[in-house]
Order: sequence, then structure tokens, then C-alpha cells
Amino acid sequence: MKSIESSSVSLASPVAGEVGVGEKSDRGGRFEHLLKHPLFLGGLVLAVAAAAFWMSRSEVAGRSGETVAEVVRADLEILVLEGGNVKALESLELKSQVESRDGAKILSIVDEGYEVTTEDVEEKKVLIRLDPTEMKERIESHDIEFENAQAALTEADEARAIQASESEKAIKEARQTARFALLDLEKYLGEAVSKKVLSKRDLPVDEATLLVYEDSYRERLMGKAKGSDELASTEEIINRGQRIRVDFGKILEDEELGDGEAQQELRKREDEWLVAQSESAVERETVMGSERLAEQKFITKATLDKQKVGLKKAEVAELSAETQLELYRRYEFPKRAEELLTKYEDSLHTLDRQKTEAIAKLTQAEAKFRNAEQMAKMAQKKRDELDEQLESCTIFATKPGLVVYGASERNPYSGGNESKIEEGASVRFKQTIITIPDMRRMGVKVSIRESHIKKVKIGQKVRITTDAEADKVLTGEVKKVAVLPDSNRWYDNPNQKIYPCEIHIDGTQDWLKPGMSAKVEIITDHLKDVLIIPLQAAMVDAGETITYLKKGGRPVRQVIETGGFNDEFIEVTLGLEEGDSVFLSKPDAEAGVSSSDGSDT
Repeated sequence: MKSIESSSVSLASPVAGEVGVGEKSDRGGRFEHLLKHPLFLGGLVLAVAAAAFWMSRSEVAGRSGETVAEVVRADLEILVLEGGNVKALESLELKSQVESRDGAKILSIVDEGYEVTTEDVEEKKVLIRLDPTEMKERIESHDIEFENAQAALTEADEARAIQASESEKAIKEARQTARFALLDLEKYLGEAVSKKVLSKRDLPVDEATLLVYEDSYRERLMGKAKGSDELASTEEIINRGQRIRVDFGKILEDEELGDGEAQQELRKREDEWLVAQSESAVERETVMGSERLAEQKFITKATLDKQKVGLKKAEVAELSAETQLELYRRYEFPKRAEELLTKYEDSLHTLDRQKTEAIAKLTQAEAKFRNAEQMAKMAQKKRDELDEQLESCTIFATKPGLVVYGASERNPYSGGNESKIEEGASVRFKQTIITIPDMRRMGVKVSIRESHIKKVKIGQKVRITTDAEADKVLTGEVKKVAVLPDSNRWYDNPNQKIYPCEIHIDGTQDWLKPGMSAKVEIITDHLKDVLIIPLQAAMVDAGETITYLKKGGRPVRQVIETGGFNDEFIEVTLGLEEGDSVFLSKPDAEAGVSSSDGSDT
């Protein structure tokens, strides 16, 4: 079998290659579109070499003088042919990083086409200089704002430290007051009784439980109960100070009072009462003895009266001592104990309040510091950005390659209003000034029509030729195929759907440059051992695909069914046999064309 390989240039053919049984209705329109394609003539020019093969099998048909070709069986490559532009797969784009109101002015720039060398990169050659005047003015203007932000940050930091110190001092004083109040209560009641009383009131009984009490102040502040996450009601929070009342008189009755000031005071008053009782008893015995002596006239009445006065004083002193003891038991001791207990409770509440106020004030100070810190960071960031923009007014060589002005591809949203890259021109922020393509990895960007997009797949092999070196055939591979059509091309022709496709070229060619026009042949299928005829032998007539078969020396109109095709040959799936001869053009009327059923047409 003879394998026929296409050597034509890029040709945007329709989907006529997919015509088969049941598709005769649209076969004519598709084929006519192929014949009218603007690149078809170019394909014919380069098809001369392939036509030589068929000339060896052609002959002149009698009076018609038409050229015929033999139907052969061979391999057929199915191609999608498109035109595109060569591009670098990777490029370094040097963009303006200067945010200027009216654009940054180019003071100097290297010539387009300049070859940046490795030595240029090492020596940091200046490629572009932009006018830095506006950046310097903005930096000077921002310096005042920057310094104010730094001063505010320092002030907020110092205020935070002062507030922390003051809060620590206030909490320390409140904690010390609570400790002293606890010691006063223990001193008055005795340690054992004090702990008993405090436990009944659910208060810290010593320094260890006082520390635990401090750690749980938030729960008390919110009115939480022990072991519960539920908050107390407002009424419960207001009345939470109403503790279980302590009956200090009962403590005296039960003789539970420990060794403290209260016990010492009680003993003192009891001793005073006992002494008064003893003195009263002595005075009473003395008066009784004096009365007997007075009856015997041994002492005078005045002496007796004086002793009676002494007895009266002793009895009054006894009664006073007894009353003082009772008052102490019933009033002074409970009152003093309650005062010390209340003082201790108040000191604990003060400690809670000081911790709460400290947290609130520290939170405010911290918030002010964070705000000042954020403002300082923003001012610093802006200052750094301005410094970076000032530095980016000078752009150095960072990669070897060929200098190309502007972006490697046109910005579809620029509307053609971007300034021309030259000295004295102004460039906007992020506008590409220079593109340095990587010449080692090149590709072709082509646009695939909607009728062909289903044929093109990633990984398919491609043949590429350029207008600059038409005799050199490059190879490549399809690497990217767009899922959606190019929306930017909608403005040019809303009815035409174009899908961008990227092809990577194999190897490295020194002569290949970005922007070169290229024609690509995407090999979408390879048909094995099929019947083929020259593409020009297949025609469309009355909505049918036909050819003119040479039969008995006369042309016969033959309806055929076709399959895949390229720009030179087309597959015939029905209507012809191997060895048949077909006309390459429509025979003249005088040739007496017959139809396949034997009737004249």
C-alpha cells in the first residue's frame, strides 16, 4: 500500500471530512465552504509535488481533454490546518511599578531588539529609567504622617505600660487589704472560729483559699453558681451579698470562742465582775461586823455609815461589772465580730472591683495601642511602597534575551490607547514596558474554529512552517486547548466562536523569533488503508457529493460518500472501487456525461 502524506500549508478546512451515510443534506454546503476558503489557493500551490504522483496515473479523456486520476488505496492523515503566530512560552515582562496620577515618564530606555547578555545581567545594566520626581515629592509629603504615626505608637505603648503598673499597684493594695482584714478577723475570733464562720459564709478562710477566690472572680462577677455555666438573674446578682447570718451570741453560749482578742476581752470582763463580787462580799462582811460592834458601842455610827457607803460602792461596782459583761456578750462582741467580718467581705469585693477595673482599663489601653500600632504599620507600609516605587524608577537587566517593547500580546481592554513605548512617553501603573522572551522554548498560538474544536486534543502531534523559513518543517505538540471560546474575539465577529490553542515547538531554533507568522497542521487522525481520490475530484451538485467516473471512455456522474480528508485527498467510503478513474474537474458538456444509472445528463 502507498502511504500519502500531506505537505501543504495551513488551511482552515470545514468539517466535510466527517461526512458519512445519512449526512448528504449538509455535505454540499460544507464542501463549497472548503473550496471558497482564502487559503485554498495557497494549498494548491504547494500541492504540485503531490499532484505529480497522480499525473503518472492520469490520462486525457478523448474529446473532453480532461485530466483523470486513479482511485487508490493508501493511508490518509486527517489534519486541522490553521494559521497563528510564534510566541515565547515564557517571557519576562518588565512593568511600571510607579503609581503616578498622569503616568510615569520614560527618561531613557534601551533600543528595541537589543540583546541583553549575561554580562549585562551581572553588571546590572540599566534598561529603563522613569522620572522619579513625583515619587520623591510624595515621600516628603508622607514623612509627616509617618512620624506622627510613630509618635502616637510610642505614646500609646507608654500609656499601656503606665496603666499596667497602676493596675498592678491597685490590685496589690486591695489584695493586701483583704489579707489584713482576714488576719484581723482571725485575731479577734481565733483561727478555728474564724474558719468556721468564714466557711459558713462561703468565704476564703486562709491565704491559699484567697488565691483560689481571686482566680474565680469572673464567675462571681457574672453571678455564676459553682459548677454551672448558667448566669444568675439580675435580682440574684443584686442580692448575692445577703449571706447566711452568723449568730455570734451562740458561739459564746457554746463556749466555742477561740484564743483571740474577743476571748481575752471576755475573760477580762468576767474577771472584773468576779473581783467586784469579791469586793462586794468583803464590804458586806465588814458592814455586818461593824453593825455588831456598833451595837456594843465599840465604833461610832459615823464609822458604820462610812463602811456602808463602801459596801454600796462595791455593790454598784459589782452590778456595773456584771452589766458590762452582759453588754459585751450581747452587743459589743457580736457587733465587733460582724464589723470585722463585713470589713473582710468588703475588702474581697474591693479586690474583685480592682481586678475588673484593671482589666477594663488595660483593655482600653491595649486597644489604643493596637490602633496606634495598626496606623503605624499602615504608614510604614505606605512608606515602604513609596520607597519601592522610587527604586523601581530604575529597572535593571535581570535576565538575558531579546528586548521587545510592550506586552508580548495585545491587551484587549486597552482599546489601543496605550502609549507608544519611547523616550518621553508616559506609562501607566502595571503597563508592560519591555518583554524579554525566553527564546529557548517557543510555541505557536492558534485559534481553532468551532467546527474543528472537537477534533483537537491535548497531546496531538503538529507540523509547523513559518513564512520566514517556508522550507523548514518543525514539529510540535498540542499542549493547551481552551474549554470556552475567546470572549475578546466576540467583538470582531459575534457569530464566530474561536477557541485559543497553544502548541509547543520541539527543540530550539536560533532563527525562530516571536511574532513570526506560522501555519500549523494538527494531525487529528491517521486512516489506514482507505480509498482516496484527489480533493478536487469530489464535487457538490444538487446537494449531493459526486465525482465523474471515467467509464467506457465517457464521463459518468457518480454519487459518492466521503469520510476524512486533508487539503489534498479525501476518503471515499461508498461509490468507487480501487482502480477506477475519476476526472479532476467537471467534464465539458460536449463530452456527453451519463448518470450512474445509464441515462444522459
